[in-house]
Amino acid sequence: MADLVHGWDKRSVSDPALYVLRYDADHDALARRVRTQLTTGPGFAVVTGVPVHALPTEQVRDTALAMMRPLGRPLPQGTGSDEALAWLVRDEGVSAHTDERRFSESAYTSKSRGYLHLHNDAAVSPFGHEPDYVSLLVHRTARTGGATVLVDALTVHRVLAHDHPHHLALLHTPFAFDRRHVAPPGRPPVVWGPPFAHRDGHLRARCNTVRMRGAYDLLDEPLPADRGAAIDALEAVLHRPELALTLELAEGDCLIVDDHRILHGRTAYEDPEDDPARRRCLVRVMAQAA
Repeated sequence: MADLVHGWDKRSVSDPALYVLRYDADHDALARRVRTQLTTGPGFAVVTGVPVHALPTEQVRDTALAMMRPLGRPLPQGTGSDEALAWLVRDEGVSAHTDERRFSESAYTSKSRGYLHLHNDAAVSPFGHEPDYVSLLVHRTARTGGATVLVDALTVHRVLAHDHPHHLALLHTPFAFDRRHVAPPGRPPVVWGPPFAHRDGHLRARCNTVRMRGAYDLLDEPLPADRGAAIDALEAVLHRPELALTLELAEGDCLIVDDHRILHGRTAYEDPEDDPARRRCLVRVMAQAA
């Protein structure tokens, strides 16, 4: 395998053989192969050929959980009647944004069909958790759009160190993140953490620039100029096209990422207008390493 453990860009992972694994019904064996990709490879894997085509959604959820359990403990997502270990990522008819293009307080971005900016889920401590791994198992694809976009935070950090060292120093200090949509009941809607931190010899990212900006509305104070400039620098690097890998995931593909390293996003999509049962549907599992 190419040396990708220290970071990659679009060109260095242009060969799918570097991250594609064939599905194995022996989930323990499959997990060992996936773990190698996550720890000594590019930080993500795409498992192809998961037999979901003829299955109802509930059985696909069971399959997603069975695949992830050998990697770690699945974490509950949602609250109250929405709580589930396997979360359905699909358009449920509510925009992720208000008319002012700010995030709605109660809307899950995963339940929309719009563009999703690059982020990692652990950035906002969803539902009170710090997931190590996130998987997305494709049950159905969109009519058009819905491509997955990946960027390596290790590479982002290296580019920032070279081009924006002053801003990077600030990005190693705590920032506020808006987590209204995933705050546990009774817990604050803002969580704090450094966008980049070293722990146990590894770089860990907390990246969600939209939620970083929005947090200051909840704090009812202006975003400090130096912190705004640091977020600008981070966004500029995230938007460099040479860094991003775009994947057209097919039905039966399962993307599994090291959520402390790999940032993911999505292009906007459209579902079939005449068949709601065929709307795009992915099953997301968050897990804490065993």
